[in-house]
Amino acid sequence: MAQALPPWKMAWMDADAELWKSWQDSWPDQKAGHGCPLCAFLTTEDPRWGLRVFEGRHLNGYLWRPGAIAGYCVAIWKHHHVAEPTELDDDAAAGYWLEVLRLGRALETVYQPAKMNYQTLGNAVPHLHTHLIPRPWRDPAPHGPLPWTYLDDGLRTDEVLDAAAQRLRAAI
Repeated sequence: MAQALPPWKMAWMDADAELWKSWQDSWPDQKAGHGCPLCAFLTTEDPRWGLRVFEGRHLNGYLWRPGAIAGYCVAIWKHHHVAEPTELDDDAAAGYWLEVLRLGRALETVYQPAKMNYQTLGNAVPHLHTHLIPRPWRDPAPHGPLPWTYLDDGLRTDEVLDAAAQRLRAAI
């Protein structure tokens, strides 16, 4: 038997009912890894998206080419397809997060940000990955979430990306 929602939550949901949407019908297949773009990226490592700066036991870390935030990296679980960190056993989960932190420390060393953001969402691409975002001292949204446009819009040149990748690799 389903547990009833508290009245305050039901009222909130009813008031915003037109804002609530359903997940795509293909979502279970996507979570299962069918057609996963990150599984494909790990085999091709397309430099149009990013350069590998870290190869760990559990993840590969990529300096992402798109976006306006210098040092923006994506850490991608590199073994079998996994959608949620809870699908990992304890040793794999600990290894994943320790390697995310290792990449984060290198980003802090190289970029000296005001704040580091770590986002493990998977709402668009359900393959375990974490966005590591060094928030600069001159920031488009200090003290708040960074709009995705700053992570998606624009491309770094080969020269800029290569130089940044070398600095990060040295820091790791």
